[in-house]
Amino acid sequence: MEEIIIEDGVHYFLQELVQKLYKEEYFGFEETAHKYVDKIYDFIYTELPKNTHKSTPKRLIKHGKYYTMYKAGKRTAWYVFFDKKDKRFYIEYITNNHVSKAAFLKGL
Repeated sequence: MEEIIIEDGVHYFLQELVQKLYKEEYFGFEETAHKYVDKIYDFIYTELPKNTHKSTPKRLIKHGKYYTMYKAGKRTAWYVFFDKKDKRFYIEYITNNHVSKAAFLKGL
């Protein structure tokens, strides 16, 4: 069985994402924002080990050797960057297609 280890910075980012989604009125209820982020965590823990992994482009390699995508909706894809060794996945960074430094991944 695979082990998923999520860096503290990723946990922090996802906690802050809940607040941002609610405060910027992407969701009308804080609970709904929590559910959205919970789905990202569910993907990481259950689907990431089974999902197709791609090699990270050189300009983003500092975030991890591999990445995979979680499609959260029609317009938003989350990119999870990680390293893996044996049956351990080290989640090092997460971003989405709305961030300029990762937007180009959609076409890869």
